[in-house]
Amino acid sequence: MKYSKTTNGFYAESIHGAATPSDAIEITTAQHAALLAAQSAGKVIAPDANGYPVAQDPPPPPAPTAEQIRADRVAAVYAHLNTAAQALGYDDIRAAVTYADEPAVPKFQAEGRAFRAWRSLVWAHCYQVLDDVQAGLRPIPTAEDLIAELPELSITYPE
Repeated sequence: MKYSKTTNGFYAESIHGAATPSDAIEITTAQHAALLAAQSAGKVIAPDANGYPVAQDPPPPPAPTAEQIRADRVAAVYAHLNTAAQALGYDDIRAAVTYADEPAVPKFQAEGRAFRAWRSLVWAHCYQVLDDVQAGLRPIPTAEDLIAELPELSITYPE
C-alpha cells in the first residue's frame, strides 16, 4: 500500500499500477488499517512534515458569517412569533394578525390587534439588536438570549 501526500490518497500497486503518483511512499497494511480506523472515529488523514500519513483532529468549523448569524437570529425570532400564535390556536403569526381588522368576533379581533402590535415591537427590537451587533456596540446574543429580551405579548380582551 502506498500513500501520496499530493493527493492525500492511498494506492494499491495491483489496482493503480502506473497511475500511482510519483511521490507515493510505502506504508504497511497495519498502518493503513489504523489510519482508516482513526478516520472512522472522526480524525482526518493528512501528511506529516515528511509526507507520511497521520491521523489528526479535524480543523474547527469556520466561524459563522455575520449574514449567517443574522439569518439564524431572524429565523429564531420568527419561530418565536409563530409559537406564540400557535399557542392560541392560530396557524402562525401571519394568520393571527389577519383578525386585527375583523370585528365579527371581538375576542379574535383583540388577539389579532395584540399580535400585530407585538409583532412590530418584536421586529423593531430584533433589528435594533442586530444593528447594534453589526456596529460593534454589543456582543452577539444567542438566539435564546435574544428571545428572552424581546417584548412580551400582551392581550387585552373585551369585557
